[in-house]
Amino acid sequence: MTRLFSAQELYNVRNHIPISALIENVLNMPTRTTEGIFRFLCPVCGEFNTAVNLKTNLARCFSCEKNFNTIDLVMIVEKMNFVKAVHFLKTHEKKSQIRPGSKKTEDRSRSPQHIADIIQSIMPKKPVSGHQESIESISKRVLCIEKKLDQMIHHLDIMDRTIE
Repeated sequence: MTRLFSAQELYNVRNHIPISALIENVLNMPTRTTEGIFRFLCPVCGEFNTAVNLKTNLARCFSCEKNFNTIDLVMIVEKMNFVKAVHFLKTHEKKSQIRPGSKKTEDRSRSPQHIADIIQSIMPKKPVSGHQESIESISKRVLCIEKKLDQMIHHLDIMDRTIE
C-alpha cells in the first residue's frame, strides 16, 4: 500500500500547527477566554466546556469527553475526510496562516502598538452626555468590557508565547 503522507508530514500537521491558532484564525470557531483559559465551542456537542493543552497541542471538550488534534478538528468542522483534512492543513500552513509566530495579514495591520490604543479599541461607546444611563445599560457595558478584556488577554498571551 502506498502512503499519501510520510510519518513526518503527519507529525508536523498534528504537532507543529498551533491548535489554538487553527481554531481561531483558520476554522473561525467561536472562542472566548474565561478566567484566563482559552475556550472554543465544541463542534460535537456545542458546549464551551473546553480547553487547549499547549504542551501536547491537543484540545478537549469536558462535556462530551472528546479529544481533538488538528486533523480531527478540520475533519469535523470542515466536514472533510482524513486525506482532505491533511491537505487543508498543509495548504494553510504554507500560507503562513497557522504557523507559530505568524498572524493573518489583516490582524497584523490592526494590532495596536501601545496599551492605551488596545484599551481604547475595546471600549464600548459611552452614552450621549446629559442622558441618564440605566443600571441595566451600565451592566451591559461592563460585561462587554470584561469580555473584550478577556479576549485581549488571550491575544496578548499568544503574542507573548510567539516572542519566546
